[in-house]
Amino acid sequence: MTQIPKASEQRVRSRARRVVFMLVALTIPVLLLGGLEFGLRLAGVGLEREPLFIESPDHPGYKLANPRVVQRFFAIPEQAPPVSIETRFFPVEKTPGTYRIFVQGGSSAAGFPYGLGASPAGMLEQRLRRTFPDRNIEVITTALAAVNSYALLDFADEIIAQQPDLVLIYAGHNEYLGVLGVGSALSVSTSRWLTRFYMRVNRLRIFQLMAKAYGNLRASDDPSGAGGGGRDDTLMARVAGQREIPLRSRLYEAGVEQFRANIAAVLDRYRTAGVPVMLATLVSNDADQPPFVSTPCADTDQKAFRPIVAEAREALDGADSGRALKLLQRALSVDDCAADVRFLLGRAQVASGDFGAARKAFGAARDRDQLRFRAPEEFNGILAELAEASDVRLVDVRARFEQVAANGIVGADLMLEHVHPNLDGYFLLADAFYDAMRKDGLIGDWQNAVPDIVARADVPVSEVDRIFGEYKILRITSGWPFTDPPVTPEIPAPRSEIEKLARELYEQRINWAQANDQLRKLYRIEGNRHEYTRVTLILADAFPFIAQAQYEAGTTLIKAQRAPEASAYLRRAVEQAPGVANHWLAFAHALVLTGRYDDARDSLRRALALDPGNATAIKALADLDKLGIGGEGSATKKDEQ
Repeated sequence: MTQIPKASEQRVRSRARRVVFMLVALTIPVLLLGGLEFGLRLAGVGLEREPLFIESPDHPGYKLANPRVVQRFFAIPEQAPPVSIETRFFPVEKTPGTYRIFVQGGSSAAGFPYGLGASPAGMLEQRLRRTFPDRNIEVITTALAAVNSYALLDFADEIIAQQPDLVLIYAGHNEYLGVLGVGSALSVSTSRWLTRFYMRVNRLRIFQLMAKAYGNLRASDDPSGAGGGGRDDTLMARVAGQREIPLRSRLYEAGVEQFRANIAAVLDRYRTAGVPVMLATLVSNDADQPPFVSTPCADTDQKAFRPIVAEAREALDGADSGRALKLLQRALSVDDCAADVRFLLGRAQVASGDFGAARKAFGAARDRDQLRFRAPEEFNGILAELAEASDVRLVDVRARFEQVAANGIVGADLMLEHVHPNLDGYFLLADAFYDAMRKDGLIGDWQNAVPDIVARADVPVSEVDRIFGEYKILRITSGWPFTDPPVTPEIPAPRSEIEKLARELYEQRINWAQANDQLRKLYRIEGNRHEYTRVTLILADAFPFIAQAQYEAGTTLIKAQRAPEASAYLRRAVEQAPGVANHWLAFAHALVLTGRYDDARDSLRRALALDPGNATAIKALADLDKLGIGGEGSATKKDEQ
């Protein structure tokens, strides 16, 4: 038998001891850190990760988007911007037959400044319910101001858990300067890998404790606590860290890669879960929003360049577009970086009637604007590539806007400022999704498709919402980067009762529900049936758990000869408050009008069970008997369907 030499045996043992020592050395810190993390959690130090959805504490059976969800991106919650998702209640349990849609994006997808009713979620839900009165349609927004593709990716799994039938995405304008963006003041790193790593470790109590200590040290160095901006700064001023990001610079390319990788990951999540997605191209104000920051190339001779631009501007202001064009072409031969030259060129080409060239010039100006609050056109190319690669529907919102815009160039006729549409623009955004869903034959039979002219007349945005939105736009455009230095916005004195309500809402003397309820009462006094119906439906959709709101919406729709829609609201009324006879009577009325006679009989009997002497219910049943409608063995519209 061969024996192992003593020296070799000692070397093996020595090596084994070193391995054991290394394992122990590595394990001890892990155990210590794990114990510290456990202890901090046990002691209540730090915060749990904010979920995307929470169950309503006041309305059992309903969920809503968590108003504090933006805090999940910050180890120190106080650093989060004051933004939240528009409140939209939806049932905890998805009922059979429900078609549930989620919308993802930033403030444009959220309907800013008008609110939920102007968003794709609000406009689509109203129109789809009218198209499919027999289906329960839910369109739920998770759109949030100041966030970008990192948030979309972070929300995806929680959206999947809510059993969506479709996800709509309109996002990209916040990619550079939104939370965690490569140029944001609220960024962690320009590296996507490090940013994703941070999003995982910021849930740890140890990390939160260290971040808070670091934050306190920074606060002592910066007594204002602003880090470059005071508390009175606008949200745009707070998030803009890198205010000059040249086209094709390292930071610009990092933003492109961030967008491409995150959107690809989002689509992959939904594809794996079997959830259909519609991805929309981006649109911005090109014709009437001058570049925020225009900087010539580093090697441009400024002394030769700037006088040419000034002369071209003077010629354009003097309506001499021919001379302006020649001067601007000279300027472009000297410098290719300055965004303002491209913008002036676009104006000159519009003045000369060359609208195709003008559209290209305005697009080039937007892409060269170094303050990146508008997505570059390259993002639309990325969206198209990813949609094709992932086999998802690309909804060309930009093309839809250009079809309608003056001279085929998107400007102030459809946009409020740089990226947020006006009501006409928001309708186009929602309509583009609606048409795409119709082409794909989603949900069911589109025989009741609502024409554009009808849908536009009935958008779920009240006059108070519209005026309040205008006040908010006035506020943000009075600050940086639209006005520098900022000025105090001058809100016009109210000239009507409606403007008084909007002003009280703006000044936070009343809340949104109070303002619109008072508006509804005003319309009832005035006899303005169309606007009364609009606001009644807005309130009923906002508060689906209030039976009286559903009842009033249903009876209002019956008077408006919209019985199929009325049935859905009145069904909710009897579900919420089954002990009210009038709810069953109104429901029966809607059912008769839609030819559902057996169901109407059942509803009338429910009313009589609650109020045996109810003359209306007794007469209605007698009338059905006289006409030989309904009852056992009779054919009904419901049976035929």
